[in-house]
Amino acid sequence: MKHSYKSGAIILYFFWMMLSASVCSARQYTLGLVEWEPWGTAYVAEQNGFFKSEGINVKVIQFPEYKNGSVKAFKYGKTDFSIMMIGSAADMIEKRPRYIIIHEHCWSHGGDLFILSSKFSDISQIKNRKIGMYTTQVPVLFFLNKVLEQKFLSFADFDLVEVSNTIQLNQAFREGIFSAIISYDTDASIVIKDGTGKLSNTSADFPGVIPEGIVVQKDIFTEFPNDVARFLRAWFRSIKWQNDPENTQVYFKLLNKTMFKKNPRTDQEFIEIMASGKLHRTLDDIKYADTKGMQTYLKELLSFMKDQGMIVRTDNPDDYFSGEMAIQEAGKIFK
Repeated sequence: MKHSYKSGAIILYFFWMMLSASVCSARQYTLGLVEWEPWGTAYVAEQNGFFKSEGINVKVIQFPEYKNGSVKAFKYGKTDFSIMMIGSAADMIEKRPRYIIIHEHCWSHGGDLFILSSKFSDISQIKNRKIGMYTTQVPVLFFLNKVLEQKFLSFADFDLVEVSNTIQLNQAFREGIFSAIISYDTDASIVIKDGTGKLSNTSADFPGVIPEGIVVQKDIFTEFPNDVARFLRAWFRSIKWQNDPENTQVYFKLLNKTMFKKNPRTDQEFIEIMASGKLHRTLDDIKYADTKGMQTYLKELLSFMKDQGMIVRTDNPDDYFSGEMAIQEAGKIFK
C-alpha cells in the first residue's frame, strides 16, 4: 500500500506540473524602459518571480535613452510592453492606432525640472534664447507650456533644442549654450548644486502634468487578453510588495543589481528619487487614475496638441486607453 501511495503521489505531482505548464503562457514577452526609479516595479515583478508565478514570461529590457531607445523600440514593435510618459504613448497612438494604454502607473512629482541659468532672475529675461530639453516630445512640451504660461510666454519666444543625453545637456548648460534647461533627476539637480542654475519650476507645481504608465501593442491586447491580465496582476503584486516598509532595503538592493547596476545609488538617494514620482498604491487611486484621471489628462493634452497646430486624428480619450482590465486585476490584489 505504501508503494502504491508513493507512486500515485508521483503521478499526481507530474500531472500538476503538466497542468501548470499548460496554463502558463508559452509566449515570451518583452518590456522596455529606461533608468527611472518609479519604473523599478518592472524589475520587482521580474526578479521576485511575480510574472512567472502569474503564468506569463516577461523579459525586462533597459535602454540607455528614452525617445531614441525605449520609445522607439516600442514604436517599431521591438518590445511588447513599455512603460513611458502617457503623453508619448498618446502621440504615437494618435498617429498610428497600433498601441493601447492600459494603466497609469504614476506621475512625475518633481522629477522633471525647469532650471534657469544663475545669470538670470526671471524667465522673461531669456526671451529669444535657447532652452535645452532632454526631449521635445509632447508630454514635456506640455509641461514647458505650463511653465511659460505663468509669464504669458510661448514656445515662439524661444529656441527649443533637444539633447537626449542629460550629462551632455548639463555640460552645454554650464558652457552657456542654453539659458535654461528641462531635465530630470538625479542628473538635473547637479547643475543646481554646482551653482550653474537655479530651480524655477518642477512637475510638482502642476500635479498630474506628466503621468506615466503601461502601454502594450494593440494586437497583443486584442488577441491575448489573458496574458495582459496576467501581466497586470503581477504588476500590482509588485506594487503591493514595494509598498511594504519591510521590503524597502531589499528593494533598494534589487534596483542596484538591475536598473542602477551601472550607476548605483545610496539609500538616501533612492529615498529622494522616490519622492519625485507618485505611484498609485491603493485600489481607490488606481480606479481614479484609470478612469477620470486619464480622461481629464488626455482631453487637456489633445486640446494642447490642437492648439500647437498638431493634427489630431481623434480627440476621444477612449481611443487611446482602456483601464477596465487594470481596475479589475488591481481589485484582486488590493482588498
